[in-house]
Amino acid sequence: MKQLLILLLSILLLLSSPLFGQSGKPQTIIVPTGSLGEMSKARIKILEKTLESKLDDYFAIVPKELFEEAQEQAFQEMDADECTEDQCIRMIQEFLQIENAFKMDLIIDEGDTQISITWNDQDQKRVEEDYCEGCKTKGLRLMIGGLVEKLVGEKPIVMVENTKVVRKEKGILFRDTSYIKFFEGGEKWIKFGDDKTQVKFEGEIVDGVPNGEGTETYPDGQKYVGVFKDGLPNGKGTLTSPDGQKHVGGWKDGRKNGQGIESSPGGEEFEGIWKNGEILNGKGSLILSNGEKYVGEWKDGVSQGTLISPDGKEYVGEFKDRKKHGQGTLTLPRGDKFIGEWKDGNPWTGKFYDKDGYIFGERLNGVKQ
Repeated sequence: MKQLLILLLSILLLLSSPLFGQSGKPQTIIVPTGSLGEMSKARIKILEKTLESKLDDYFAIVPKELFEEAQEQAFQEMDADECTEDQCIRMIQEFLQIENAFKMDLIIDEGDTQISITWNDQDQKRVEEDYCEGCKTKGLRLMIGGLVEKLVGEKPIVMVENTKVVRKEKGILFRDTSYIKFFEGGEKWIKFGDDKTQVKFEGEIVDGVPNGEGTETYPDGQKYVGVFKDGLPNGKGTLTSPDGQKHVGGWKDGRKNGQGIESSPGGEEFEGIWKNGEILNGKGSLILSNGEKYVGEWKDGVSQGTLISPDGKEYVGEFKDRKKHGQGTLTLPRGDKFIGEWKDGNPWTGKFYDKDGYIFGERLNGVKQ
């Protein structure tokens, strides 16, 4: 009998709702308003319409007639002492095959009003409330809009596979395992923890996982501020170490990825491209603490490019471990040059030329000739 009722009500719902199958919004029922204290029927009706209007931005609302039919069936299915409010609402949701239910409660005392709105999506119940002294209808309508926004979120909710409501909210989470274990697929996030021993996240959350903008703080003082996806840094972000070292750039699946700038407390700054957390071979630039700037190619620790010093010197050639190494040319501000081989940052084998191109010196295996 119960299955037949569910089938009939589902058919009625399909026939009566033009939104079904056409709107990207999930469906909801609105449970009749509960009130305690004196308030005119007209004001209650206005507030109910306000709630309906605000929820309509996010949900397709089930017609009142269908709700009442399902409610009547719930009363017939359950004894009066069994049909508590929560149990009846859940049964109505089951009859209508609807995941979401909202209910507003009003408490009025000597002109002061408390409004609470409850959202039950079968998995959990959420409640938001507000209180106003001497508010008129306009003020109460604004309160309802604010409560709906707190519950549902600032951005519209969307459907996932036509069944699940995805809601972005702001909050705090803790990682319940070490970084290595978490990164390898260990257990994910919990709502309560200790920021002295666990990684703490504060920011936008979807389905209990960091998604959107947020801040991740480590017990050792390391901090990441940026975009997250599925619990890991993804997108633009900044990682700052306790010693002041900083990486600003792109991230993918928790690792440095794409264009980025890495700086040290001593003033060195490297700009280049990363992939899977490693510096990718290719073009990059390095500013040293003494003011020297290198621009060129990086490959397996050996690079080729241009090094410009603050005093006007310019070296064009090969490097190794940040030192002039291999073939290169050093040009002084007055035009003199050394062209030849370098080793560990020093002229090794080559010739010195003046600004007019005349040779005035030579080195062989590091010894001046």
